[in-house]
Amino acid sequence: MELARKDGYGDAWLFALAWLAAGRMVTVGNANVAANIHQLAELDTWKALLEAGYPAEGMDHAVAQRTSMSIQDLGRRAAATSILVELHRELGDLPWDVLPWFVDGGTRRLEAEGTVVPELAALLFDLLGAPNDCELWIPFDLRGQLTVEALRRGWRVLAASPLLAWTLPAQLLLTIEAGHPDHPKVRRDVDRDSAGRPISRANYSLVMPPFGVQVKDSRLAMWDASGGKGLEQFARSESWAIHEFVNRTNKRAVFVATQGVLFAKGQEQRLREYLLHRGGGCNEVEAVISLPPGVFGAAGIAGALLVVKPGGGNDDVYMADLGSGRRSLQEAGDIVAAGHEIALGKVTTDKARPVSRNEIAANEYSLAPSRYLRRVADLGASAVALGDICTALRPPTTSKDPSPFEVAEVGQQDLNHWQTISHELEKTTYLKASPKPAVLVQPGDIVFSIKGTVGKAALMGGAAQDRPTVVSQSCLALRPSSDRVIPQYLLMYLRSPHGQAQLEGLQVGAGVQHISPSTLLNMQVPVPPLEAQREACADYDRLCELEAQVAQLQGEIGDLTKHRWPAEVQ
Repeated sequence: MELARKDGYGDAWLFALAWLAAGRMVTVGNANVAANIHQLAELDTWKALLEAGYPAEGMDHAVAQRTSMSIQDLGRRAAATSILVELHRELGDLPWDVLPWFVDGGTRRLEAEGTVVPELAALLFDLLGAPNDCELWIPFDLRGQLTVEALRRGWRVLAASPLLAWTLPAQLLLTIEAGHPDHPKVRRDVDRDSAGRPISRANYSLVMPPFGVQVKDSRLAMWDASGGKGLEQFARSESWAIHEFVNRTNKRAVFVATQGVLFAKGQEQRLREYLLHRGGGCNEVEAVISLPPGVFGAAGIAGALLVVKPGGGNDDVYMADLGSGRRSLQEAGDIVAAGHEIALGKVTTDKARPVSRNEIAANEYSLAPSRYLRRVADLGASAVALGDICTALRPPTTSKDPSPFEVAEVGQQDLNHWQTISHELEKTTYLKASPKPAVLVQPGDIVFSIKGTVGKAALMGGAAQDRPTVVSQSCLALRPSSDRVIPQYLLMYLRSPHGQAQLEGLQVGAGVQHISPSTLLNMQVPVPPLEAQREACADYDRLCELEAQVAQLQGEIGDLTKHRWPAEVQ
């Protein structure tokens, strides 16, 4: 790669792969290539490689001017050949393993797109089980990483893909692995019906579809095996691919996706309901595992695994959470490795447990493990859903440009204190239309953050009377029913350790953590009689007093530290 970069020569990483693949074809003693590694500087050797099956596109990256005899090109070929000769001298007949370079360190380089950290690759194949000389369908493998790992584990691989033909990086990687781009244990052909539509099936599948691709009018559409029903229900590549390949798998399928598949509404929820009820009385979803951000080679988003066993399994779904906590993307591999045995269900831990289908159905068919693993103490008979005692006020549609409809905006920056929000609000926003009363915040409403830092809350005070006020896009307002709950009491519960523990279990997010309004309103809250609430509100008054005292003391400390030697020089 350094050689290509020094000369400003195209894609440096493809240049390196192309030369490594050529060197590997020569050194393994390919019968169709009558040359040795020292002859790679000669164009005739490259022509022989092409005739032996070396990808023509790869030669374009390695030797761009196939007939060039310029000093620069001759020098580049000689230098690259020298590197390969030295590599062959060091390794001899040992394999040339370039996979670690593809995925090293979670660096999110472009060339790592379509790969996963090695620790996740190991987990995927352990979830599949022993190959027993079976064929594994890997329909999406942009860089060839999963195919190479499967071959090393003893699988035969069906690489037929709804996307374009076998990509160049995958061809080169396989050539480096086996010495030839056409591996005897890899096939790419697919069975078709009389109309030419693919009808192939496999006993085992490992599916990591591209993220966020629209299926309609793409190459994926022609693969729909449900007569168009899949296209009608699932417009995005992840949900469509899971639906499609669970219906093309006979024994076991492992799906790799972003976490949105586990909790998002719309087509993702339809998919979850379909998977949970697909087997009728027999549950086919065996396990759901959440993954930390950083497991994907070119993206810093959190991932998820779904293990499906067509034809049956237990009534329960094994839920494991390997993705909790906010840690560096570079630690993703270590986190997955530490949770390997948990994901396989081999150890007892508070990070995993079986969950019944009935419990999942009662939780909006969410498959987010965190929702079932953050257990809190029973609230007793007085517990009711938050939506039964509050009305939610959502943020209105704002305008990017100034408009006649100017309002104050209350947001997360205003939710740091126990005392009511009575200061002048700093932020102003513009609406596309005159605000309806239903979106304007009033004194006594609880402003609550639902995106980013989830769970911050404060009581609206006199600031809402100074001018029309709305909540920011990352918040909503809760308007308590005066005959059911006292605002100060509800605020104390929401900010209590018990309330925050509930909220932690309800928040989800592949990138930014959030909680949907409907999920929040299903949260359970203890609601004793109003008299008991009034007694508890004495604690709220005391909290406000203490907060004011702390502010006063901090002010005095500041005055004492600077009054003799202020920063301003006279």
